[in-house]
Formats: sequence, C-alpha cells, structure tokens
Amino acid sequence: MAGALSTAELIGLISDGGPLSAGTTLEGEQMIEVLSELLRHNAHPAYVTLMVSESQTFDYSGVDGFKEAWEDWISPYESFRVELDEVIPLEDKLVFTVRQIVTTRHSSVEVETPSATVWWIEDGLIRQAAFYLDRRAALEAAGLTSPDRPPGD
Repeated sequence: MAGALSTAELIGLISDGGPLSAGTTLEGEQMIEVLSELLRHNAHPAYVTLMVSESQTFDYSGVDGFKEAWEDWISPYESFRVELDEVIPLEDKLVFTVRQIVTTRHSSVEVETPSATVWWIEDGLIRQAAFYLDRRAALEAAGLTSPDRPPGD
C-alpha cells in the first residue's frame, strides 16, 4: 500500500507509538529487520541510505542497500543496540536522536555514542535516510541547529 499515506500520516505511523517512537530500544538484527520491513512498504523507488561520518559518506540504494550498510556497521561488535531518545517530526522529514551502544568483541567493553538519523519524506514515502555518528551534524542537516545544544547533542 506504499504511496497511499500522506507525508504527515507516514511520519505519524513511524514515530507516534510506532516502531521508532521515543523510548524504544532495538537490538542490532532486530533494528535491521524492523526498518527493512518498514522500508519495504514505505520506501520511495529511488530510496537511498547514507552512512555519514566526519570524513566520508557512503550511499546504498534500496532496501537491500540499507541492510548491507547496517549489517556491515554492526559486524565488528559482540552486541549492538540503539536507544531512541527523541523523535522530531518536521514538515517533510523525521529526525531521530539516538544512542548507539556496542560491546566490543575483544574485551567486552561497552561504548555509547550519541548519534542521530534524518529521514526525508517525499509524497508519503521515505526518500532518503542519513545516519550520522555526529548528532550535531544530523541536526544541522535537518535545519535544527540550536545554540543551547552542546556539541555532540
């Protein structure tokens, strides 16, 4: 039923008590499956995933590209989970502030990284999802810079 929802309806479906509402915790493989299923039904035909770091951006096409990007990202860790802190719905995008919490394989050290993702919605479909390690960079990309947010938030 892709395309049958308006942009506002899709944003509400995803973020308002849906699979990506504030307070949700998703384990790595669970996150990949939940988001892949969501994308299968709601992705734009030209959907792209961007994995954005300070020095590079990698892009992946389609749902399979999303899965490839995230399977690669979580593969070095013993465990991986995402905790969703805040969902910020905007007119044509969704911003998720999250914490990525990983356990290293070598010494089982737990590492937490505040990060964020920005999803661009077009005609009731997810056009692009950009995953940022730097939360501030994500907020800037979404047009949400604020002087009262400390660096990294």
